[in-house]
Amino acid sequence: MNTHGSGAGWAVLDVPLTATARTIRCEARAFARREIEPRAAEIDAAGRFPDDLWPKLGQAGLLGLTVAPEYGGAGLGYLEHLVVMEEISRASTALGFSYLVHSHACVNQIALYGTQEQKRRLLPGLVNGSQVGGLAMTEPDAGSDVLGGMRTVAEPAGDGFRLSGRKAWIANAPRADVLVVYARTDPDLGSKGISAFVVNTRRPGVTLGPARASLGMRGCQVGDIAFDGCHLGTDDLLGGLNQGAAVLMEGLARERLVATGGALGLLQACLDVTLPYCCLREQFGKPIASFQLVQAKLADMLADLNASRSYAYAMAAVHGNGQGHSFDSTALLLFVAERASAAARQAVQLMGAAGFDAESTPSRLYRDASLFTLGFGTSEIRRIVVGRGLLSASQARHH
Repeated sequence: MNTHGSGAGWAVLDVPLTATARTIRCEARAFARREIEPRAAEIDAAGRFPDDLWPKLGQAGLLGLTVAPEYGGAGLGYLEHLVVMEEISRASTALGFSYLVHSHACVNQIALYGTQEQKRRLLPGLVNGSQVGGLAMTEPDAGSDVLGGMRTVAEPAGDGFRLSGRKAWIANAPRADVLVVYARTDPDLGSKGISAFVVNTRRPGVTLGPARASLGMRGCQVGDIAFDGCHLGTDDLLGGLNQGAAVLMEGLARERLVATGGALGLLQACLDVTLPYCCLREQFGKPIASFQLVQAKLADMLADLNASRSYAYAMAAVHGNGQGHSFDSTALLLFVAERASAAARQAVQLMGAAGFDAESTPSRLYRDASLFTLGFGTSEIRRIVVGRGLLSASQARHH
């Protein structure tokens, strides 16, 4: 039974967007339907994205949305980045995750904090898709407490630094050409003694481990990286010496905003696959969509998607105007990620044995959804961030 049809986009609230965002959304949607969606199952089964997709994303102008035109980018904002992330993830959440790490955690950070020389040297290849970017932050003993638990060090050595340590569960690691790496440069300063670096993975002293087997997001290869005395120059510093914590935390706040597009795409994909199925699947002599319990699940899915998309687009617009609070994007991802996870569970439930099948779309979506409540700070950490931020802002208003 063909349960994909033309999707259920027609049923969803048409949230107002700028003309530019609408245009880039249409372009990204056409690309995703043509190049990604037909290969989504293959990407999941193979555990990697096809080699030809990255250059194609570059040719489509989607890898450098927030990069200035002089470096090959589109010079757009985070709203446009979010809607592209949504459309790619609607077709393949795993590819969307790889795209996010490349285009935001690596490319956008270089565009924001890099020197002119770094931008000229690194951005063109990353933007045109001839190179793959990544972010090396998490370590075996540094996850939620990444600043406090970081053990990777960059010690002074001659005219630069000697980078040593291990990074773990790094998205795109097995295929990365360029990494944004965080390391301690002054252990005595605690979190204020961390710096960010841009590292070419072909340098001596860099070892990219094989891809790990993952519950979900299998098309986004995740692996470990070892740095064994890798020599870095001062021109590899990103954002200045001992400024890494600020670069990391500011980047994470923006990343959570764009990552929400991935959860939105997954939520939409859940409705895309379940609504046609429920209309076609017959039990007790009629389509299961005619049963009120099934209708209730579909209604919840639609309501959650409409609320989530409205929240996300409004948040992106506020961010683009330089307004809001530092914890707003964290609250947004907390909200949307949990609704995406709930929708994925209901997609499996609605399709029964067909959804439980390991090769089914609902099964893939269910596995992929787990990342959105774990990555970018777990749901528990997000609640702490929002709660502390809200309390701090309230206290500031009353003093």
